[in-house]
Amino acid sequence: MNNLAHLYSNSVNKIHRCQGFTLIELIIVIIILGILSVSVAPKFFSSKGFSEYAYRTDVIAKLRLVQTKAMQQTNTVSYCHQILITAKKLGTPDDCDDSPSFAAIWQDSATKLQIDSNDNITFSSNITGNKFTFDSMGRPSCSPCEITINGEQSVSVKIEAEGYIHAL
Repeated sequence: MNNLAHLYSNSVNKIHRCQGFTLIELIIVIIILGILSVSVAPKFFSSKGFSEYAYRTDVIAKLRLVQTKAMQQTNTVSYCHQILITAKKLGTPDDCDDSPSFAAIWQDSATKLQIDSNDNITFSSNITGNKFTFDSMGRPSCSPCEITINGEQSVSVKIEAEGYIHAL
């Protein structure tokens, strides 16, 4: 009976010794959690850079719409397939002549985009004169065209010589 009691007490002690974490393991886990909370958590709780990506998506949609219209509406006399880029606006101008411009009173449309006054974002481009047109094949008059959305981060949209519009 002594052997059985001794065997039982040894197995109980082994079970109790194997349960739980050591102090070193706990400290390592706390350090890892601290590093993660300092580096990753702020990205989840801020919208830093989100607006730039939203505007980039809108720019791509507006450019593809004008490009599609240019491929469908081949009569260039009555349709304007020109894109004008200013610091805060992008889209088809109100007058499609040698010096295009946007109207003083902004009117939203499917082919125009204006940056919200609360957003600290601007447009810039590598395009001479900040204007270009699409031909009946959907190709831009600039080659390649690149439009950059500048804010807390900079994101870009590129129009290849063949007309492919994509995000960078």
